[in-house]
Amino acid sequence: MSDLPRPVPELSVVIPAYDAVETLPTQLEALLAQRPDWPWEVLVADNGSNDATTGLVRSWASTRMPELRLVDASARRGPSAARNLGVAAARGPRIAFCDADDRVGDGWVEAMRRALDEHEFVAGPFEGALLNAGSRSAVSWTAQAHGLTVKPFLPQFVTAGSGNMGVLTAVFEEVGGFDEGARTAEDDDFCLRVQLHGHALEFDPAIVLHVRRRDGLWDVCKQAYSYGGGERRLLHRYAEFVAEAQTSSAETGETPSTGAAAARDRSGAGQGPSRVGRVAAKAAALLRRGGRVAGRAVRKAATVRHPGDLSDVAWRVCWSLGWSLTRVDPATPQVSRSRPRSLQGDLRR
Repeated sequence: MSDLPRPVPELSVVIPAYDAVETLPTQLEALLAQRPDWPWEVLVADNGSNDATTGLVRSWASTRMPELRLVDASARRGPSAARNLGVAAARGPRIAFCDADDRVGDGWVEAMRRALDEHEFVAGPFEGALLNAGSRSAVSWTAQAHGLTVKPFLPQFVTAGSGNMGVLTAVFEEVGGFDEGARTAEDDDFCLRVQLHGHALEFDPAIVLHVRRRDGLWDVCKQAYSYGGGERRLLHRYAEFVAEAQTSSAETGETPSTGAAAARDRSGAGQGPSRVGRVAAKAAALLRRGGRVAGRAVRKAATVRHPGDLSDVAWRVCWSLGWSLTRVDPATPQVSRSRPRSLQGDLRR
């Protein structure tokens, strides 16, 4: 065995994992099939799995994939913590994220490296057909299929999913990584803070990821509810910037979008004539939104032809319930330009 030091990887691929023994081999096979001719590494950040995930990674690293490393990311729980601990163990100047239940597309490794040679922060499209052909009741749509996402209440920013994202290590460290207080929408939060630090998020269509959707109505509902709650928390954290978007809209004479108007009501960013008036406006906004969601769900339910249609309805309803019913912890830190430390990751860790 050589005692020579291993070369510094040019790209570090970080995969957060929890009880992923059934799906992780698909991801590792896809990465192994496109091994580059330059130094790289793949780090599986295991977040305290109860199944055989760690044994699987050790076996692959010793017999098939020497560039693979297992990172014990069990000290802090959650996807944000797993990614942060994975990056802390990484050695490369470029970081690429993918998830343990998805599959990177052909040429993903080279495309990610090229993109990070040109840009500081990148994301690519999600493809939803390959891994979901046999799904019984997954939703019928795929997010981020053709471009970046714009939040209705934060139109001045773009966001992307962390399952297909790349960033320079220096930029990741500058913003303090992912917010470990978030269980969902942590990737949106990360994207917002990177942009507030002055780094643009660029979309590269060559960086394709095949995503695996949740299959089963109950799993769809749980995920949708948690995503709605994550969005509500995001609204709280970025209330200052929601207010800025509203002010800009008013100055340009544009009509605020429904999402932005609801966000203003929920965040308390608006300046109403009185507390009673603000409460009444908030209640009215919630009722209007609830009525719209219920109406859309009823109309959609009337056209249900297969389980996927029903899952689409369930997603919309449960997401709206998560948004409406989630109560954000008042101690959740808010982000502000006047407090530079608030632009960092979770300061409580």
